[in-house]
Amino acid sequence: MPAFKPLHILVLSAIATIAGTLAPSSALAFSDTQSHWATTCIDQLATQKRVSGYPDGTFRPQATVTRTEFAVLMLNSFGNVEPTRRAPVFRDVPSSFWGYQAIRNAYAREFFSGYPDGTFRPTEAIPRVQAIAILANATRMSSGEPPETVLQRYFDDAQQIPAYARKAIAAGTVGRLVVNYPNVRQLRPNQAMTRGEVAALMCQSIGLPRTVPLGYIAGDRTVFTLPPELGGYDRFSEGLVAFASNGKAGYMNAQGAIVIAPQFDEAWRFSEGLAAVRKGTQWGFIDRTGAFVIPLQFTTRPDDFSDGLAALRTENGLTGFIDKTGAVVIQPQPNYITSFSEGLAAISVNGQSGFIDKTGKILIQPQFEQVRAFSDGLAAVKTRPSPTASALWGYIDRTGAFVLAPKFYDAEPFSEGLAAVRGLDSEGRWGYINRTGGVAIQPQFFAQPEYQGQVATPFSGGIAMVRRGEQAGFIDRTGKSAIATQFVEADRISNGMVRVNVGGTWTRVQTGCTNSDGCSYSSQLQGGKWGYIQVALPESR
Repeated sequence: MPAFKPLHILVLSAIATIAGTLAPSSALAFSDTQSHWATTCIDQLATQKRVSGYPDGTFRPQATVTRTEFAVLMLNSFGNVEPTRRAPVFRDVPSSFWGYQAIRNAYAREFFSGYPDGTFRPTEAIPRVQAIAILANATRMSSGEPPETVLQRYFDDAQQIPAYARKAIAAGTVGRLVVNYPNVRQLRPNQAMTRGEVAALMCQSIGLPRTVPLGYIAGDRTVFTLPPELGGYDRFSEGLVAFASNGKAGYMNAQGAIVIAPQFDEAWRFSEGLAAVRKGTQWGFIDRTGAFVIPLQFTTRPDDFSDGLAALRTENGLTGFIDKTGAVVIQPQPNYITSFSEGLAAISVNGQSGFIDKTGKILIQPQFEQVRAFSDGLAAVKTRPSPTASALWGYIDRTGAFVLAPKFYDAEPFSEGLAAVRGLDSEGRWGYINRTGGVAIQPQFFAQPEYQGQVATPFSGGIAMVRRGEQAGFIDRTGKSAIATQFVEADRISNGMVRVNVGGTWTRVQTGCTNSDGCSYSSQLQGGKWGYIQVALPESR
């Protein structure tokens, strides 16, 4: 018997990418879902061929889902999870049962467990609490608070949640996985899960925006100005942000309203009034109305415009620059060149970095191991004071002369007169210096050793993102907390908006091994939801 004949819903990919996220389709996929609260979600799953209905054209959203059918769902959705244990022989699952292997595989990946009496109960309708807990664990969500605090805050029937599932349900709630219809405060944990509810859970777990009514999504209703369900996936720039819908990308404003309808295969942030977009295999630039200013013509993605120019990297590794008419103003050359900032762009020649001007002429000779962009008239550069010394970061001016001698373990660009640096104390924590090198904000920011993102960002509007351990928050120019460290991850502030993650989990992941050096690891963010908060910027100083 086919592994999924009874349900017809569970052909799902592991994780939907941003470019594949969905929004309402133009026609209903099934004859019996037009009045169902999850109709948009169901239709979009069907549009992507992630669900199917019955031969009579119905979906039967009120029908229940068995534990075996949900096991198949988990394998189809998260089949890349490695097995961690051997499956036992369940006395009520004979080898002739259609879902025998699926049950064994789901157990081996810790999606499911059996019952104390040695049964699996394969045909039992799965309770809501089990389905939600399984998905919360599979997507590695975390609550950041004691589970009891979360559950009592958001559910009137929290006392009905079994002890074994309380931690997972709390994590799924913070991660905006839980969908409760018709009363968002009623989890109904022991009620059987229906096909419509399964669809809604999947739309939330794989991130299909604008498909589940916001009023039925459990959890905090105040943390986000623009919730994850609206689908933004980049940093706000010039008042707009790219979002994905129905497999296409468009732009919305800070109120969540669609400004440029989804119509592009890829869309990047606006800069100097233009944004790079792709249709098919070609890239061009649009203005804020969505009209093409530079027609589709490039086969590789151009960088954002900066200082009136955009870097264009060819498929064979050459870098050149175009102006806002699309004309080439710096011919492609076999060196890596960054975007321009304050009239200069970093260039890498034979492993050493320097800077060129807007004519392509080298202004600061390549002599540094690494460089950051010019900002506030200075650029952070990494160099070795002597051949035997460790490489350190300092700051140069536009002539290439050091203004602040190399003495930092790491350094970010100056912004608003301050720069984040690491190495002001013996523990290697991050703090902020002023343009004379004086300590403006004492070193106090840090992350776990394998974390590879920014620990302290440049200031924007008097606010900067900083990390303390596994959480991120925001400070003002005096170092005082502007928004407490409460987010799993956060981007830098732009246009008074910032993208933050709640419910995710930092996981140590092996990245490679060699015979001589052993294995290397990094921290990767898994799960959770990204949305936007509006930041009240302090008065300019």
